Amino acid sequence: MIRYLAQIESETITEQAIKIDFDFNNRESIPDGEDPGDCIIINPITCRTWFRIRPLLLQIDEEDLGRMIEKQGVINENLPEIMDKYGELLIDIVCLGIHNKKSEPPAWFRDVLIDNSTWEDIRILLNAIIYRIGYFPFCNSITTLANVSPLRTEAEIIAAQKNLMSWQDSAKQDS
Repeated sequence: MIRYLAQIESETITEQAIKIDFDFNNRESIPDGEDPGDCIIINPITCRTWFRIRPLLLQIDEEDLGRMIEKQGVINENLPEIMDKYGELLIDIVCLGIHNKKSEPPAWFRDVLIDNSTWEDIRILLNAIIYRIGYFPFCNSITTLANVSPLRTEAEIIAAQKNLMSWQDSAKQDS
């Protein structure tokens, strides 16, 4: 798993597509004339797709999203409940991320994905999509900045702004 995560990170940095072997066992759910292949390819997410995925991601509690994002050596025991809580939403995010085009993802693919996936499969696909967005490194950066920031609350930010304004006012009066 660690090797897999390192591969996802390196492919994200180099903006490469990631190919995830995927066994579509339930062939009966695949419509005639359609072939999902034997893998899922997730390309770097376009701005258009990001703007479509972002409102969906915002519907997931930050803490729950953090639990769904794979971390080396950390196994979240609550993952089944979290995945179940956001089921349809996660499927929508994964389908948009895999499709990654202006048009809507094909309805047949959504159904085939649901019929052939476990929650672990959806979590892996979600992580691959989040890495293709660059969200995970960005999320880590924001968390790090928040932890070292001297401004932790809205009240502190407002107080700092008022102090700045009073300093500027006193500087004008001294001139």
